[in-house]
Amino acid sequence: MIPDLILTLFEVMLFVSMALCIWRMAIGPSAADRMVAIDLLGLLVAVLMISHAIRTGDESVLDVVLIFAVIAFFGTVALARHLQRESDEPTDTQ
Repeated sequence: MIPDLILTLFEVMLFVSMALCIWRMAIGPSAADRMVAIDLLGLLVAVLMISHAIRTGDESVLDVVLIFAVIAFFGTVALARHLQRESDEPTDTQ
């Protein structure tokens, strides 16, 4: 079993990483930077849920993590396609 101190330090590092992702989403110079930050934030939330499952020993959380990861992946793909369509649209320079 993993000691509680190790899990707590790990979760603190996850929260710091999440804060940095939110900061990047807020100031990101481009839409691609924001998209990568959103994708990473989804991954960090999934890892935080896995950490919670390890701490509590509740294996039912892992099903939720799997569904959340799939939804986050499809959300990232949809956002990438939307950004690609926006960049492919011709602009009027008149």
